Amino acid sequence: MKLISQLLQLNLLSFALILGIIIMLIENRRERPHGTDHVIAIVVMLTIIVVNASARDWFLMSGFENDRNYRHDVVMTLFYLRTAIEHILFPMIAYVELLLIAPVKKKHIIFIPEIICIALEIANIAKPGLIFSYNKHLEYVDGPLMMLPYFVGMIYLLLLMRYSILFIKEKEMSKGATVIFIVFLTLAECYLEAAYIVIDLMDEIVALDVIIYYFYLVAIYQSEMKIKLRTSELELERSKRMLMISQIQPHFVYNSLTSITYLCDKDASQAKKALIDFSKFLRKNLEAMSHKNLVPISEEIEHTKVYLSLEKIRFGEDLDIVFDIKDIDFILPVLTVQPLVENAVKHGINRSESGCGTVCISTEETEEFHKVVIKDDGGGFDVNSLKDLDGNHIGIFNVRKRLYDECGGKLIIKSAPEKGTECTILIPKEIHDENSGN
Repeated sequence: MKLISQLLQLNLLSFALILGIIIMLIENRRERPHGTDHVIAIVVMLTIIVVNASARDWFLMSGFENDRNYRHDVVMTLFYLRTAIEHILFPMIAYVELLLIAPVKKKHIIFIPEIICIALEIANIAKPGLIFSYNKHLEYVDGPLMMLPYFVGMIYLLLLMRYSILFIKEKEMSKGATVIFIVFLTLAECYLEAAYIVIDLMDEIVALDVIIYYFYLVAIYQSEMKIKLRTSELELERSKRMLMISQIQPHFVYNSLTSITYLCDKDASQAKKALIDFSKFLRKNLEAMSHKNLVPISEEIEHTKVYLSLEKIRFGEDLDIVFDIKDIDFILPVLTVQPLVENAVKHGINRSESGCGTVCISTEETEEFHKVVIKDDGGGFDVNSLKDLDGNHIGIFNVRKRLYDECGGKLIIKSAPEKGTECTILIPKEIHDENSGN
């Protein structure tokens, strides 16, 4: 029990940090942020180092004999192998960290220092003393190339420092700062270890480095996923909009064609004009399906006039139209005014008790907004019924959603049964100016 307690005191932090990394890897196994494979490789090497150190500590506490001559003993051979593995793996971890963090292109060339380290460690096992050796009591003795593992690891750390400076120059401040912290932490440990100020803390420092950078990778991955999700949502909304726009209301097409057929017998010139307006209306709706940018209010007003000219054929003097355009210097999502005017005619004027009425379309500029108002004196409705609207119909829901998504706009609706309806579109000036600048 005492032996286990001593082993835990020496290696508990290392195992705890490694276990923490493994738990994070398991938790994110489905997402697998960029660099996960490199982190797994580092964890495997780090685990080998810690298990290796634990085996050494276990032997020194339980089986080591102070007066025994271990020269030419199998235990000494194992000690040489254990130390060589540790000397090889620490620079290897630094190399993998370099591949993880930096966009290294010449991987094979950069691996040359590690190859030299491996070769000299093997040579040291065959002929001890070049890098290190053990005396007959298994006491570690430095050789002339004792700094080789530190030097090789230092090369990779300095390369990491170089890339961190490039990150900062490229305005990747968080990444650059994270890498600089990791490098300085590791360099400080190397110096303290070489100066015998601290002993056997390198595995804990490396584990801490990996945890810090893995948290950074996860944070970046989640940020990218949020951006992708937002982009996907916008694309989905655009697809819905295209589908909605493409599904022109059958009743309007039927009514327009019926009215044009009637005009063909009554007034050929008016029928010709109506056909031209109808083709313009259809063309605008088809063009809107592929329109990704905001459009000038003048285009929306013009399209609305075309729509109303067709409705006037059917309603005649029962439908009065008033335009009060005071502001034309702004842009907004395509097909936002016409659907609201269509609602005013279809649900307001057409369903009023008299079957007739006036639709007024006005624009004006306020201190904060560009404002469009569509007002009718028709049947009106209970605004609480808007809560039941969904995205399956082109109309209020679609217009309100696109206004918010595409330009931060608002749609405010005021209505009451038999008192008419007022729809107000508000386009923020700041967002409008940014879109105009782009």
